[in-house]
Amino acid sequence: MIFSLGTVFLLGLISAFIIQKIHIPKLVGMLLTGILCGPYVLNILDPALLGISAELRKIALIIILIKAGLSLRFCDLKKIGRPSSADVISAGVF
Repeated sequence: MIFSLGTVFLLGLISAFIIQKIHIPKLVGMLLTGILCGPYVLNILDPALLGISAELRKIALIIILIKAGLSLRFCDLKKIGRPSSADVISAGVF
């Protein structure tokens, strides 16, 4: 299971690097790697890894949302207008 997880992780990083070179977001490369390595295309994943895939998806979602939240800048939200700033402030971010 560790080998399978490491393989997918390494292939995801490599594909993210390659796809970034053609000016497409890294996440697209990682998603394509997951689809290709999954049980419906190449099936190179260990079945035990597929058993914990729900937990891994939750962890991935948390990482994506944190990264998106940390990339927000308050000055950019001010440029968009009052509704976006009010939403961020009411959410307790600032």
